Amino acid sequence: MAADLNNKYAAEELLAIQTSSLAIADTKGKIVWYNQSFSKNFSREDIKGNSIADLFSVNQDNLLKKIHDKKSFVQPLPDANKNLIITPLHPKESENGSSGFLVELVPTRQHEEKSKFDSEITERNIEFLGELEKLFVLLVKENSLDKITNEINSKAVSISKSDFGIIVFHKDNNSYELLFNDPDEHIADKDDIVKEINTSFYYINKWLELNERSLLAINQRTNIGFNLTEVLNCESLIITPCYFENKQLATIIVGRKKGSYSAFETNSVEQLAALLSFAISNLKTRELNQALESRLLQAQKLETIGKLSSGMAHDFSNLLSSIFGSLNLLRKRVPQREDTTRLIDNIEDCSKRARDLTKGLLSFGKPTPKRKELVKPNVLLNEISKVITQTFPRTIEFIDKIEENLHDILGNGTEIYQVLLNLCVNAKEATDGKGTITLEAKNITIDEKNIINYPLLKEGNYVCFTVEDNGTGIKEEDLQKIFDPYFSTKQKDAGSGLGLYVSYGIIKAHKGLIDVSSKEGKGTKFDVYIPAYEPNKVKQTEPSDKIILLADDEEMLSDLLAELLESNGYNVIKVPSGDEALKVLTEEIKVDMVIIDYNMPGMNGLETIKELRKINTDLPVILSTGTMLSVDKENLTEYNINGQIEKPYEFETMLATIKKLI
Repeated sequence: MAADLNNKYAAEELLAIQTSSLAIADTKGKIVWYNQSFSKNFSREDIKGNSIADLFSVNQDNLLKKIHDKKSFVQPLPDANKNLIITPLHPKESENGSSGFLVELVPTRQHEEKSKFDSEITERNIEFLGELEKLFVLLVKENSLDKITNEINSKAVSISKSDFGIIVFHKDNNSYELLFNDPDEHIADKDDIVKEINTSFYYINKWLELNERSLLAINQRTNIGFNLTEVLNCESLIITPCYFENKQLATIIVGRKKGSYSAFETNSVEQLAALLSFAISNLKTRELNQALESRLLQAQKLETIGKLSSGMAHDFSNLLSSIFGSLNLLRKRVPQREDTTRLIDNIEDCSKRARDLTKGLLSFGKPTPKRKELVKPNVLLNEISKVITQTFPRTIEFIDKIEENLHDILGNGTEIYQVLLNLCVNAKEATDGKGTITLEAKNITIDEKNIINYPLLKEGNYVCFTVEDNGTGIKEEDLQKIFDPYFSTKQKDAGSGLGLYVSYGIIKAHKGLIDVSSKEGKGTKFDVYIPAYEPNKVKQTEPSDKIILLADDEEMLSDLLAELLESNGYNVIKVPSGDEALKVLTEEIKVDMVIIDYNMPGMNGLETIKELRKINTDLPVILSTGTMLSVDKENLTEYNINGQIEKPYEFETMLATIKKLI
């Protein structure tokens, strides 16, 4: 009840200061309230309690009939040269009923006055449309949000004939950023404005959200936005929200020291707000598209380089195998003389370095992480922090921001250690021994709400490692090259240029992402994202009576795969060749699936499958190979191969394929 009375008094106080002639009548058409402007139209004092028909000498029956139609209508008063406008008042709790009527007296304009008024409105509309056209042209040409928003802010002030304008930008962390337009310096203390908006703008936003229109705030204590008018020392404000896809991006505020605003001016600011909403969203979309396009181009380039380097590395490995074999023969056949032994040792050492280099090329072109283990990032980072603290110059300030209880990672701890330490060493060299290096690590979750910010990653939990420095930075034209083989911004004698190249391959092998951002002269920031280990995804399988025949001549790999399958409830029969596989299948042993390696002595995988299909045409068959480039798709169809997997095995993928087939 108290709230209703407060609202009633607030409404009456607001109506009382209006220059229009206003009154409120009850459901029977009797006046219950009126303002001063309304009373000036009568010489009598007994206005309250009289009916509208008596006051204006109109037909009572006709008037009541129109009133009870519950629709707004206009009753001309020719003798008084006025129009009587009657509007039903609907309470919130009732959709159809009426709690009374708003009565307004509006002077009838003479023809000349009306023409002049319409002419002025038309001219202002034409002027406003011209300004909108200029803004649209600017929006199409301009890529700077600062320039566009400054221009819109300026237009909002001039078109609404305001003393100042403010654009409030809404940030994701419920904070605000303000852009002022104050031509004649009406705003004395901008710090007070920022403070007021940060403390009380929440309530204004709620009003805007509920009403979905502009708020006309006036300097009356009962009015929403009163505190803001006080701080801005003005009489009235237009506060207009800028929505795009139901999200408030910004708010336009224009204010007058004296006077209020017309409907035309309010509508003009609303149109500018709509334009600003589109401008902000459009530019953000452009920036995101450019960033995504840049990342995709980089990924495509690196993939192409990887395939090329991988092919070269395979050929180089064959040459090295021949060199090592020849060295072994030389040691046996050449006399044990100091000079010849030294030459052979030198050849062997150089060949070993070449072999290690080849492994780096292979890990980039075709990422193959070594032995997988459960990595504890907190332990790993503590070791790196100790190394940096003990070995880096004291002139470098080292800051670590490592979140406790980081997710575990399934991968190779040595390789991840190598990547992060390499990034820290690069940061040290970029600072030239004087600066700050920050090592940060935190858990992040990528879902449908924020995946647009991580377009090259899948949804899930990740550990994000960040290495940041305030050193020399990287030129913009070099940012797209830093992961290329042999590219380096260092001097020729300072490094090989292979560090980031190999690091990219390692992170890619862990199904992660390494990203870089830098500004010349301001420093560089590397972000490394590695998927978290999800133990809840590993389900305990029930014992099964399914039998799998595994044909592979690589004993160690065959044993490992058999152990995995048996631990998941399958029975496994191992054979080293295609002939042995066919022998098992022709005996009375019934198997439910066959996994056959492509490269085997004697009959290869395809030849074995060809013979197998003569025996059993429906048996599920999976073909495994070191590279799918050696298997044509036509062969897969011709021999009715149900699945294919590539070495080294991704065990989760392997199990999923098996479950799907049997």
